[in-house]
Amino acid sequence: MHTQTALHISNVVYGREHHGTRVSYLVDPRGHGTARDIPEVVVLRRWRARKTDGYHFSGSRMPPSTWRALPMILGDDVSTWGDFTEREIAERKVASAEARRALTVDAPAPNAIVALIAVCGAERLRAFVTRHADPTRWASPGVPDLFLFAWQHEPRRVLGRFVEVKKPEEPLKPSQVEELAYLNGLGLKARVLRLTERGLAR
Repeated sequence: MHTQTALHISNVVYGREHHGTRVSYLVDPRGHGTARDIPEVVVLRRWRARKTDGYHFSGSRMPPSTWRALPMILGDDVSTWGDFTEREIAERKVASAEARRALTVDAPAPNAIVALIAVCGAERLRAFVTRHADPTRWASPGVPDLFLFAWQHEPRRVLGRFVEVKKPEEPLKPSQVEELAYLNGLGLKARVLRLTERGLAR
């Protein structure tokens, strides 16, 4: 049966395959076709495929080091981040790539950074950067897998949510539970999307 989550995308997945320690599923929510990907990218691709009048859906994976990477790309003054265009962010991301690579630090796509800044605002962004600058968090930061967002055309605004994707039997880590609660406590939308596995559609 085809079901939808509160995100208005299906959480049903078909055709589980193992690739070492990772698994992949068919991207199509009814198990058709051959396109497949890892769980979080399946959810991301389904979200991006949504069609609703007046909205454009997009999103990005959230590397665990996201909140450490952004100051390296945009500078330490969080209050200025909203002044950067997507193109400027892309250029600064390229310019900082070598330094970030040396520290194994990465960040979301430039369009997602623009949306993050718009959704979170300077005060919450500053809180995230401070929170994740603590070295004790680096080994298990708990950052959700995805930042999903939609631009509303009129009035022009962006709606966003943070999503941790889990396979049916996969438990949440304590750091993930803590980070989701922290995000929700700041008034942001953060949740778990647990996949439901089914056999191949006939």
